[in-house]
Amino acid sequence: MIEHQEAVDFTYVPESKGIGRGTTVILIIGLLMIFTMGGLAAFLSGWGHMWPSNTTLRDPLGSMPK
Repeated sequence: MIEHQEAVDFTYVPESKGIGRGTTVILIIGLLMIFTMGGLAAFLSGWGHMWPSNTTLRDPLGSMPK
């Protein structure tokens, strides 16, 4: 009736085999990519920009009410 008798044996608690090697590798690669993209965004954020800009339009906003 039951092919695998060990599947029905409830006398012991099964041990986990842990996280697989492939999952660990993918996790490490993903974390490295996240930090690399964050570092690139931080280091390249000022490239091509001049702060404060001298050519920014300074439109008058109108007169103050009296």
